[in-house]
Amino acid sequence: MRALTSKLSRRSAHVLLHGIVLLWGCTAILGKQISIATIPLVWYRVALVVIVLAGLVPLRGHALRLPWQRARGYFVVGVFIGIHWLCFYGSVKVAGVATGVLTLSTITFFTALIEPLLFKRRVDVRELVIGAVVVGGAALLLKVEVHAAPLGIMLGLAASLFAACFGVMNGRLAQRDEPPERLMLYELAAATATVTVCFAFVPSEFVAPWHLSLADIGWLVVLAMMCTVVPQVLILNVLRTLSPFTVALATNLESVYSLILAAILFHDEPLTARFYLGAGVLFALVGLNAVRKARPRPVADERAGPGPLA
Repeated sequence: MRALTSKLSRRSAHVLLHGIVLLWGCTAILGKQISIATIPLVWYRVALVVIVLAGLVPLRGHALRLPWQRARGYFVVGVFIGIHWLCFYGSVKVAGVATGVLTLSTITFFTALIEPLLFKRRVDVRELVIGAVVVGGAALLLKVEVHAAPLGIMLGLAASLFAACFGVMNGRLAQRDEPPERLMLYELAAATATVTVCFAFVPSEFVAPWHLSLADIGWLVVLAMMCTVVPQVLILNVLRTLSPFTVALATNLESVYSLILAAILFHDEPLTARFYLGAGVLFALVGLNAVRKARPRPVADERAGPGPLA
């Protein structure tokens, strides 16, 4: 896989972003196909990615070693990634898929708060409003139980907060002259270490490689390559053109793509009018945000913040 080397146009970045979100939408489908539990699934996913990237980086002519100061920043992002995945899957396990997905939709709201802090610009009230409406659109997609487990809700909100944090931080890191493959190698190595710590508390969860079925090995490779390596590297190229908020907003369409794929492949519950209404709200918000960000910004709004990001 060749990472993009030149900066993308706005149109190309949006098209690529939706392709990436579609790949992420396949993770739920693959998660259903893989028989092992959550923690070993996440561990094998990130560990395989690290192995692939460790071979890919030298092949592309980049050194594996980095100055400690720079590597330390990537490690912090990686820890956030690992915690995010653990909290998200923990939320799903405790309170169900609907609660996990709905609480994760708050990532847009959290990003609207965190991004201005890191990019040193004012909070955009319109982005906060969009973030709040996204939660309503996501609620329409799903049959959410009113009495969801409080622990599941807390884990889901934590997953969303950590996702917003590492998404915004990657938006900043993507502006550096750093090969995306090497950046992701260090981040996901830290994520792997974070998930590995979990086995110290629940050692019975570990599944040795020789105990994996051939089907699980095949699906894990697909999950690692097509749903992790490819989108995680490409998203860094997208973040050179689009803002973390725009990326976070489009990421909410992952649940739409997942539900459509599940309906087609597994003949799960039929897609209702409520689903189409919720999907319509989310697509409309993504489109309106793209139009809003494409307009020339007033000089007063450009005095702080990343000029090239849309």
